[in-house]
Amino acid sequence: MGKVKNILIVSHFFYPEITPRALRITALARELVRTGHTVTMVVPNKQIYHDHPLELKGLTLLYGDSAPTQEGAVPRRKRLRRYIPEFLVRWLLYFYNHEFFAKYDAGLERRLCTMQGTFDLLISSSYPVAVHRAVMNAFRRNAALQARVKVAEFSDPPMRGEFNRSFFPAYGLFLRRMGRFFDRFVIPVENARPCYTAYKPQEEILVIPQGFDLSSVTRQEYHPHSRPTFAYAGRFYQHTRDPRCLFEHLAAWGRDFSFTLYLIDCEPYFERMLKEYQQRLPGRITLHRTLPREELIEQLSGMDFIVNQNYTYATATPIKLIDYALAGRPVFSFSSVDFDTAAQDRFLAGDYSDALHLPPLEEYDIRTVAQRFIDLSD
Repeated sequence: MGKVKNILIVSHFFYPEITPRALRITALARELVRTGHTVTMVVPNKQIYHDHPLELKGLTLLYGDSAPTQEGAVPRRKRLRRYIPEFLVRWLLYFYNHEFFAKYDAGLERRLCTMQGTFDLLISSSYPVAVHRAVMNAFRRNAALQARVKVAEFSDPPMRGEFNRSFFPAYGLFLRRMGRFFDRFVIPVENARPCYTAYKPQEEILVIPQGFDLSSVTRQEYHPHSRPTFAYAGRFYQHTRDPRCLFEHLAAWGRDFSFTLYLIDCEPYFERMLKEYQQRLPGRITLHRTLPREELIEQLSGMDFIVNQNYTYATATPIKLIDYALAGRPVFSFSSVDFDTAAQDRFLAGDYSDALHLPPLEEYDIRTVAQRFIDLSD
């Protein structure tokens, strides 16, 4: 191993949360300390982190300077939003950007303002982009906190990228200032690059995919089922990943099947929708809260096939595809824009010739990904 690096990571999500962003940043932190580097993690003051702290030699966990919060409660703004017409919501979000304001954690900024020292590498992890805002403010206010190389890491394009191009122009000025503050932007997929080039030169935008510990995966021995048995894992989104077309086709198919959904959370719109189809298709649709990642992959490995729904926009790739690849089962991928009923029928009949081509797992090995971040500090 080369020189030991002193690394600062700021993230809104971390272990033991079960979200793609928490899993990604946790895997990166684990690998960095495993290889001998020292990592200081600054995260929000969530009670779940106190209840289940990640204790690793070389890892220092610091909490935002605010009262502990409980995750999972429905925020008041979401309850109120149910009674606001959709057109008015869109108009309000044009000025009041949820990612920029509602997700802002001033406690992160206050904690960073109390720190001192020089780090070889700063990794500010978004979503939300408000994390970058807190980092920028703190570094401007706190001269005792320095970083030789500052990296803004993104999971999704800022301000929803292609999904919502219309936002108040002042936010664009902030994103350009962000591009000047950070030495590099790191994005997970090449097709998202156009969402960043207005704020950062091409040569300063690097593609580093999500990293995973491939050695932690356990698979079941697969045996075909007497009826089509398949699963979906993740979230649904009303405007960008609405699966109603899939359920309508399954309802019209008229045969027996078993469809298990492992959902991270479920908005009221989808709760109503899934309840409707459970009533129309009794005994065929099962809902579960999502499992820890290793357990989820093991469960998925026993399915006949797995279901993926693409976003309606092209600048994001569902990170669950890596977990699907690790499960080793064929993947039926569909879009609500051009749902292919014939391909779905072939999968239900046991013909997986239309299975999604998944990326080679070697690209996502956490050892490779972590080394690429270390290389940035050189």
